[in-house]
Amino acid sequence: MTDGAVFQGRKRNLSQHKQIRKALGLNVQNYSEVSEDSSLQLFDSCSFLNDMPLAFCIIELVFDAEGHGVDFVFRYCNDEMAVVEGVPVSEMLNHSFYEVFENGDKKWLVTYADVALNGNKHILQDYSPEIDKTLTIYCFQPASGYCACVLIPS
Repeated sequence: MTDGAVFQGRKRNLSQHKQIRKALGLNVQNYSEVSEDSSLQLFDSCSFLNDMPLAFCIIELVFDAEGHGVDFVFRYCNDEMAVVEGVPVSEMLNHSFYEVFENGDKKWLVTYADVALNGNKHILQDYSPEIDKTLTIYCFQPASGYCACVLIPS
């Protein structure tokens, strides 16, 4: 990381990553499948945010065999996400970020993984060329293995 901080997830060895992924249900190969656990209750409880005037989403991190974050899947998006991202919610839900935005930048993956794995909170502010907007993104962990984001265009 540019500030010299250590990304805690990288301290773990491959065996620990595999155990964590299994415990979190992150070994799912089909992005449209979600494990039948408390995660589903999390998404159901978000329905009251559908009409919130701020873009909000919950993403699930996808890791490779070595335990590196390689992608994320949109598991919940409110209606304002479609406005900010310029993509219908139906095209984001249960799809990989890199399916939705084929030329998407991977610069935020480390931060999202830190939130999902370690529960740290982050505020990101950067230009997103995928949507041609500068965004402030507030990230927090709603459940282990997930990262929730509130997106505010500048």
